[in-house]
Amino acid sequence: MQTYNCNSFSLIIGVICGSTTQVEPLLNDINNLIKLPYLIDIEVHILANGEKCKDINSLLKSIFNVSESLKFRVHESGQNSILPIGQARSKLQKLVGTRMKNKESSYAWILDDDMRIPDRASAYLTWLPAFKDKGVDVLVGNFNGSSPNPPAHGIRVQLNDVIHNLKWLNSLPDDTKLLNREHENKQFRLKYSDYYYDLSRKHREHLEIPYWIVPEYEGETVGNAKQRIIKNVGKILTGEPFLRPLDVSVSENPLEDSEPSCNRGGNTFILTAEALTNTPNAIMLTNGEENRRSDMIWAVINKYYHNFTIHSISFPVYHHRYVNVSPSFSLSKTISEIRGSALYAAMLSFFQSHQKPSWEQLKNNGSNVSKLYFRYINNRLKLYKDNFKEINLQLDIIESEYISDEKGFNNVINSLRDWISEENFEKIKAPVIESSNSIDIVEFVKSLDYQIESFNE
Repeated sequence: MQTYNCNSFSLIIGVICGSTTQVEPLLNDINNLIKLPYLIDIEVHILANGEKCKDINSLLKSIFNVSESLKFRVHESGQNSILPIGQARSKLQKLVGTRMKNKESSYAWILDDDMRIPDRASAYLTWLPAFKDKGVDVLVGNFNGSSPNPPAHGIRVQLNDVIHNLKWLNSLPDDTKLLNREHENKQFRLKYSDYYYDLSRKHREHLEIPYWIVPEYEGETVGNAKQRIIKNVGKILTGEPFLRPLDVSVSENPLEDSEPSCNRGGNTFILTAEALTNTPNAIMLTNGEENRRSDMIWAVINKYYHNFTIHSISFPVYHHRYVNVSPSFSLSKTISEIRGSALYAAMLSFFQSHQKPSWEQLKNNGSNVSKLYFRYINNRLKLYKDNFKEINLQLDIIESEYISDEKGFNNVINSLRDWISEENFEKIKAPVIESSNSIDIVEFVKSLDYQIESFNE
């Protein structure tokens, strides 16, 4: 993409750090940004949430040469234990937003600690002032590499790829040069935007279509490609899609390509400070525990309470989930994800059902939001049940037709059997149904004004 001829500005970057090992590559990338001629300076604000401040400070000092052009500060989470993610985000955002207010010509970039900044960022960052001039307050970026969703939400599509690719490769001589089918993959990506996601509400056809392995180097043979699949199949457990990675292009016409969205994730550009200082990551508690997706509820509040303009844009960062990750299937996170996704979908659907949506309508119609919430809960559980069934059928095919001499391959298949079991589905379903019957969505909706006002005090 081309750069935009922008005026110089300051960039304030906010990151929650749960692991110095995880955040180190991102900090190295940030250090490289100081070379960009249009940046007046860079401030990096790290919220220590799972790591000691002194360890993060030591890492920062080993990477950054502190000067007028680059400064950093590490902030305590405020308590000995790790803050839940919603509270941690609210704390970091208040800190970064306050710095924006006190610093002229500044924009903020909120990043998860497992992101990498690509070289292309040097071009797309120049467009931030243009979006501000256009009246946009928040830009939601996207990802390359691994999906931001839990690993379990991409098992089905990846097993589909394993089956189809092994079937194709087994039909060819091992010494044959591997055909590059990237043009088919590209068409697939363009047609199905959620091609990497098992539980998409946008489309379902992508679940049955394969994503083809492409040569890793010129002249790679079929036999080598087959071994590459077998050796890398374990990455399914960590969420690194070695066969079906996220691959999005940087927008060539950003001002024309951006679209309204509240689908916020770990790559967000803030052009108006009040979007951070005036808006919490509102939390719905279930049995004293936070539900996930508070970042998306944050976006809903900014759009419909504060009337800020939020757009999505193809300014990607690279998500490197495979760093410092051990395979696990977290039942608690899965349950929290279902609840949080249902709440976000219910609130968004409520506003989108009105020709002229307003916050007052939400406050007076909590019962309608509640009905939508339960509908989405049931829909989500049905998707999970269907997905578990199909994944087990895929595992049957692999075990009967593609047994490998590679011990690691068979161990992965066994681990997936354990993850995607009927017992685990019931462990997910029972607390979701039980808690859904006791959650008062109406009271949560009523509490939002209080949560917002308290955050502003």
